[in-house]
Amino acid sequence: MSSVEQICVIQLPKEVDVFHYHRMQYSSVLHQGQRSKILLARSKIIPDKKFAVKQMPLLSDEDRDRFSREMWLMKLASDIRGVVTLLSRPVFCGPTGYLIMPFYDKRDLLSRTGKLSHDNWMKVFVRAAVSLRSLHKKNIYHQNLRPENILLSTRDVAFISDFGAACLLSEGCDKVDTWTAAPGFRGPEADKEDGQLCPFQLDTYSLAVSMWQVLSGLCPVKNKPLDHLDNIPPQYAALLRNLLLPDPDMRWTLDKFLTEALELHPDLSCFL
Repeated sequence: MSSVEQICVIQLPKEVDVFHYHRMQYSSVLHQGQRSKILLARSKIIPDKKFAVKQMPLLSDEDRDRFSREMWLMKLASDIRGVVTLLSRPVFCGPTGYLIMPFYDKRDLLSRTGKLSHDNWMKVFVRAAVSLRSLHKKNIYHQNLRPENILLSTRDVAFISDFGAACLLSEGCDKVDTWTAAPGFRGPEADKEDGQLCPFQLDTYSLAVSMWQVLSGLCPVKNKPLDHLDNIPPQYAALLRNLLLPDPDMRWTLDKFLTEALELHPDLSCFL
């Protein structure tokens, strides 16, 4: 997608209040990013109902293309369980774009670091892996998987969020030559020169690091995950060890991980 005009949106005059238009009341800032904000809003009709609203200035062609791609990919992924969906058509109000999404009471996985029971950790891990595999089947790679971008419902159901860095792999291609994941969540192959990178294996690595951080309580920027598996139950350490292998050709795929995970927990087959 190269322009916002190619996507069905709600276009409002800049003097119109987006929250009033959607019968919401602005509450607070949930997250301040480099390019955007995530705002908390409450319904004026159902007081207990909350929304997360992504607000992004569209001051350049690059801004508009990035926002256009994000909402297009969210629409493309809207039939996948465990992916954050849009609750309304995207809104453009003056030079600002808005995406209206569900609010998840337990916020993100980062807030649960070191706090999830092993059973709940496995449920979150398997569900996130199934959702990520479904994205990959649509040739979508996320490129920014980390605990802050995996949201949890009140029942610890995982939802992948933030498609600002996500891309669609070109038809007939299976490799990329750049990777933008955050430090600590980048597969080792991403920092080699002139590499042809498998984005799906890089996403898998990022998911594994995210789940290692939640289980270990350690920061991947300061600690190498493979060096800190001793305090993790052996059966889970074995799963992570194979998902964190430096060589992407030796690293487990999501299919292999799910097969092995279900050997440990057959009761999780209902999530497939």
